[in-house]
Amino acid sequence: MRCRILVVDLDGTLTLSRHTYELSTEALLALRKARDAGLRVVLATANGLDFALTIARYLGIRDVVAENGCLVYLDGTTYELCSADMSAVDQIVLSTGAVSPSPQNKCRKYDLAYIPLAEDAVERIREAVGPSFVVDSSGYAIHVRPAGVDKGTAVLWLCEKLGVPCFQIASVGDSDVDVGMLKVSWGIAVGNATPAAKSAAKMVVEGPSGIGFKEAVDIILSGGGCTPDDVDSERA
Repeated sequence: MRCRILVVDLDGTLTLSRHTYELSTEALLALRKARDAGLRVVLATANGLDFALTIARYLGIRDVVAENGCLVYLDGTTYELCSADMSAVDQIVLSTGAVSPSPQNKCRKYDLAYIPLAEDAVERIREAVGPSFVVDSSGYAIHVRPAGVDKGTAVLWLCEKLGVPCFQIASVGDSDVDVGMLKVSWGIAVGNATPAAKSAAKMVVEGPSGIGFKEAVDIILSGGGCTPDDVDSERA
């Protein structure tokens, strides 16, 4: 086994599909198998930190990347990779009339989530907030955060903090918000991932969501993946 760390998305990757919050039994068993094999598992999610830590506790995971890379909880300490006052941004986003706020926003600091009310919600919000903020979709919600930070930023930070080459970090994801981490690590996309996620990954497994995650873990534990070829670990 060449991989040392496994970074895994939550919604759409550990769930039954990209349209449900119900966790996959296959994914849960694969998580346990990965931990038992000695992989350090990190949960990387668009969700707020409090929610992510609660889920991680029941998954047996200690380390968390939350708010699409803006917050990292590592070895009991929270690190902030974003810096911005999002209160004014929130008002601008809501003034578009294209979304409603996620109930999680009252517990989120940098990456705000919204439920789309219009088909062109992403485009309208991008125009309203300007280039200083990233607007993308996880398939579950529209996310707005300061530009320059994503899950890939957090993975690069982990590489430096833990002293692990980025090609020895495997990541598994399904959506556009996972593109950054799939690029900078040894990325694997599940079978029903978005085109952007598949394009960013080094490998695409056949199975969807949780079943695909199980396939990814089997590949990792059998010695597949985590080679230095084609890993964009120098991304700024």
